[in-house]
Amino acid sequence: MMQKKDKEKLEKKIFELQRGLAIVVAILIFLGQLSIIGVFVTPRGFRVTLAGPITGSSRLQSNTNNPIVNTFIDAINLVIAKLLIIDQFRITGTVLTHNGFTVNCGGPLLGTARTQPKIPKIVSEFDNFHEVVCRFFNIDPKVFREYK
Repeated sequence: MMQKKDKEKLEKKIFELQRGLAIVVAILIFLGQLSIIGVFVTPRGFRVTLAGPITGSSRLQSNTNNPIVNTFIDAINLVIAKLLIIDQFRITGTVLTHNGFTVNCGGPLLGTARTQPKIPKIVSEFDNFHEVVCRFFNIDPKVFREYK
């Protein structure tokens, strides 16, 4: 069982990782490597889907190359990047597609709760991962003892 202090420390590290991912995605939006390509509708709200050259897709642009539509898409991208930077949006996951992958993000503005780490599940999945790796690769479980 994890002590409260260790749990808080792990939650802080996970939050820092989530913030770092959000900042990286915002930078990729500013660099034109990610762009909105769609929206997932779920019972609890919406999630914005991002993809671009870095994920194996192309940037979303107007079919007719209309500069007004392209400017509107760029404005939406800038709003998404700003929401990621000010922690109103968080990365909620990725989806593998036939030509790459997408990054999904959302937050309270779109009706989804901010993602929060669930420590007990992480710890049990961490233990399960090590058990499977040790069994599959025939590794002594004591090798991973220091990481638990």
